[in-house]
Amino acid sequence: MKFTAISDLHGYLPKDLPGGDVLCICGDIVPLDYQNDFTQSVAWFCLDFAPWADSQSYRKVVFIGGNHDFFLQEIGEKNSPTSVMKHLLPGPHKGQSKLVYLCDNSVEIDGIRIYGTPWIADLARWAFYKSEDELAEIYDRIPQRCDVLLTHMPPLACDAGRVLQHGNHNTMANYGSQALADAISARDINYALCGHVHTGNHFPEPFGCVRNVVNVSLKDEDYKVAFKPFNFEI
Repeated sequence: MKFTAISDLHGYLPKDLPGGDVLCICGDIVPLDYQNDFTQSVAWFCLDFAPWADSQSYRKVVFIGGNHDFFLQEIGEKNSPTSVMKHLLPGPHKGQSKLVYLCDNSVEIDGIRIYGTPWIADLARWAFYKSEDELAEIYDRIPQRCDVLLTHMPPLACDAGRVLQHGNHNTMANYGSQALADAISARDINYALCGHVHTGNHFPEPFGCVRNVVNVSLKDEDYKVAFKPFNFEI
């Protein structure tokens, strides 16, 4: 099965993705100009993001929220992940869409299990924030075995959460989560995909029982497109 993984779009909808079976998106989808406006965020999702996703040459587009995606958290506070999509794509539109939204749950596609969790630890006034102690409980729900793990927060491992952009005021600071690293190190995971720290390590590396940890953000710390989509097969 052919996968493409991207993250931290911040409104950028790439037109040249290679296609395959599943497109994975690790959060922060909404444009920066809309993130604090619920109505604008929902309108953008329905009028721009959903049509873009359905136009891609993938069978499914699996995504999670990120700390900029306030509208997803607000809808999700009173609804299950499946119901979130019913609210965003009412009537027959959900059934016709390729989109699959994950929030502490999983989807299985042709026997390949994908689990997604959006929470972050370091920005208290942003969407999907939890303390490290709370994150430890949330990350404990990650299945002992999954083929693909989508998190917005990077683990404190493989420099996935380290700012590797030279000249940035936070250069070499590491914002990875120890709670996530602890949770995944003994789990049988093929690919652990993340974003959030835009210039974290984009080269897959093993960590514990995880065969590949990789940051898949498209943009750098200045919100400029700087990285290519990450493609892999299972």
